[in-house]
Amino acid sequence: MTDIEFTTTQHNRPRTSQGSLEPDTVATVNQSGEVYPQNLPTRGVSKVKGITVIVTLAGVSFLNTMGSGILIAALPRIAKDVGLAQSLILWPAAVYALSAGCLLLIFGAIADVVGAKLMWVTGSFLYAIFTIAVGFSQTAAQLIIFRTLLGMAISMCLPTAVSLITNTFPKGTWRNTAFAMNGMGQPLGYALGLVLGGIFTDTIGWRWAYFMMAIINCILSVASIWSLPVVSHNTDRKLMQRLASIDWIGATILSVALGLLLYVLAQITTSYASIGLAQNATLMAVSLILLIFFPLWMRWQVKNGRPALIPNKIWRNASFTSVCLSVFLCWASLNGIEYFTTL
Repeated sequence: MTDIEFTTTQHNRPRTSQGSLEPDTVATVNQSGEVYPQNLPTRGVSKVKGITVIVTLAGVSFLNTMGSGILIAALPRIAKDVGLAQSLILWPAAVYALSAGCLLLIFGAIADVVGAKLMWVTGSFLYAIFTIAVGFSQTAAQLIIFRTLLGMAISMCLPTAVSLITNTFPKGTWRNTAFAMNGMGQPLGYALGLVLGGIFTDTIGWRWAYFMMAIINCILSVASIWSLPVVSHNTDRKLMQRLASIDWIGATILSVALGLLLYVLAQITTSYASIGLAQNATLMAVSLILLIFFPLWMRWQVKNGRPALIPNKIWRNASFTSVCLSVFLCWASLNGIEYFTTL
């Protein structure tokens, strides 16, 4: 028997000291008959822990874009300090999005097997380590490599945040607040990053902006070990069997396709004529072929009763598809503006 959510009726609603009825409340009843009002975050979780979950998840989402804001504001000074060539001026920003976008699906699938908390905490600590590394970068190659690793680390956190929120909070105010704060952290982080990037660059140096980020990140990471829930999967299969059940071919096809596409787009930022180069034209063609082949592979997997990474039928949901398209267009315009504002 699963937990049941109910709304108290007029017959059993409590009354105030003046005798009036209390407002409707939503509660959860478990198998033992215990009632958990919805003014608490979730069963067995205190308000302090609930708030800590929101702060840690929204905090890393905040730091995700804050680092990009710092980079954009300080890019001219950073390029001068590390010897970044003009032709590579956008690469520190581009490789971050490239590595993060390519690995989101893979790490999301792995998180379903090893656990969302383990994946998120690992990614969070790695993000702090590579943020420090960015601050210590002395050459253009080091900066680009560490920004790439930063993207890999954040791709371990982003797809697991939703699972952690839904497994911590029941439907209601707390869950809505958690999702709102997690989404709000990204634009706020970028805006503050622009401000702090300029301030640090003109005072003690842009490197300290990343060191400050790393300190905050470490605090959030330590807090997450205590606060985040352990999402268990009721299965008798061993770890290797569950890993083998992941649609690795589908994940590889889509990741490679997106990686090649983003790489070519980054290559042609300095000159649109470079799309005609044999290397770029070939990679673009391979990317498009893989993108076309991906839904065919999903169809084959479903038809044969095998796990599909993104079943084709999910796109028939008009609400889901329209939301994805809206988010894509919003972030495309925002990223396009932010990368060119300081050039």
